[in-house]
Amino acid sequence: MIFYDEYADIPGEVIDAFVRERELGRLVTVSAEGSPHIGLYPFLYRSSTIEMHLNRADEQFADLGVHPRCVFELDDVLAVIPSYWVHAESAVAATAYHRTVVFECDAVVSLDDRELTEQQTRLMAHYQPEGGFRTVAPDDALYRGAISQIAAVRLTIRSRRAKFKLGQNRTVEARVRVVSELRRRGRPNDARAADALQWTIDRESGG
Repeated sequence: MIFYDEYADIPGEVIDAFVRERELGRLVTVSAEGSPHIGLYPFLYRSSTIEMHLNRADEQFADLGVHPRCVFELDDVLAVIPSYWVHAESAVAATAYHRTVVFECDAVVSLDDRELTEQQTRLMAHYQPEGGFRTVAPDDALYRGAISQIAAVRLTIRSRRAKFKLGQNRTVEARVRVVSELRRRGRPNDARAADALQWTIDRESGG
């Protein structure tokens, strides 16, 4: 992925808000043999770290034991548009809009019951703040089996790159037209895509 300046110029607080709105993220690891693996997981973003857990039978658990360097990726696929919304003849104008954040990380994996319990408690507080479950405890028969099968993973963030590809390479006038066309077309994600492009217009105008 190429991180062009016009797509990567996103305020840090906007990136943080975007990450916190995602419910699942993709972990990318490499095996001892060099094979890449990817998985989709719930997570807890804590500014400098990301927390998640893996099943001990998962191939990515084995990967991190050999290569703790990994990538955690989040994205929001918005819309694909036809070329003629931008140019009457050039097929090159056809494009896709998305928002993507990529973290390069170092992973620390723990099998400690106390750490697992504390992490699961934090994850539950994040995803299910209303409660409705018994307190997680490693010596509770309700949880003992599950805890023995998982590993706590903490990803320390080494770097972060963002690509919000939202038509910033086009003039404001061209984006205004695309926003109008997206709202008229009305596919399931088109309204969100239009709002995202409108954000770039408002940002440039100081609105």
